[in-house]
Amino acid sequence: MKRFIAFSLGVESTTMCLLYGKGATAIFTDTGSEHQELYARLQFVEAALKAHHGGDFELQVLKPAKVVNGVLCHSLGEAIEAKKFMPSGQQRFCTVEWKIKPMDAFLKSQGPCELLIGFNADEEPGQDRTGNLMRCKNVQYRYPLYEDGYTRADCKALLAQHGLEPDYPVYMARGGCKWCPFKSIREYKAMYFLDRNTFNEGRAMEERIQDRRAKFFAISSSGRSFQSIAEECENSLFDAAEMALVYKQVKAAPSCGAFCHR
Repeated sequence: MKRFIAFSLGVESTTMCLLYGKGATAIFTDTGSEHQELYARLQFVEAALKAHHGGDFELQVLKPAKVVNGVLCHSLGEAIEAKKFMPSGQQRFCTVEWKIKPMDAFLKSQGPCELLIGFNADEEPGQDRTGNLMRCKNVQYRYPLYEDGYTRADCKALLAQHGLEPDYPVYMARGGCKWCPFKSIREYKAMYFLDRNTFNEGRAMEERIQDRRAKFFAISSSGRSFQSIAEECENSLFDAAEMALVYKQVKAAPSCGAFCHR
């Protein structure tokens, strides 16, 4: 039976690739709106895992495209502009449409197979928390880290031994996607000071999708916008270089779920 691994480039999914990846295929779904650091890490980790398993490991990168309001979109950013609506905690079309459904569509074409999902021994899978919202009848879903008793601390220690522990900048603490609604204000401020080009990309997109009231959409659960965050950063008592140094020293926070980059 074919074995696949739901791969997000985070702690648990990378650990699964180390432990159970020989003869398996890891599936990474690219929203087209990931940070550049994630794309660079994808190449590095793929090479390391192939070497670890003597070449008997594959990586399948899915690049979904969707028609949104009559527009063919090749990235989450394009879909946001076509919808004129930012993802939110209540409207997570980003995860469902650009992560889960593309993976399910791929798996349905593979015949009988199993999918390994990265819940660790600290996280008990249940009916309402499966790591995959769309159940495919041809797929057996397994949680091997949970089954074999690997805690998050165990996973991090194992990755450290192999030089594979994720080391993302603070603005990627809650996922690889640039427009994640679960990023904190701290993360978006860090993006402003550490990756201004990406922040300005989001700020320009935000301006293009305004409704007739010209009311900026919130980019996080706090209700803040790129515009308001930029204004606060621009009025900081410290200069950009000083603030960049501060944010470089901030430790990353946990992520938001199985399909984000933990």
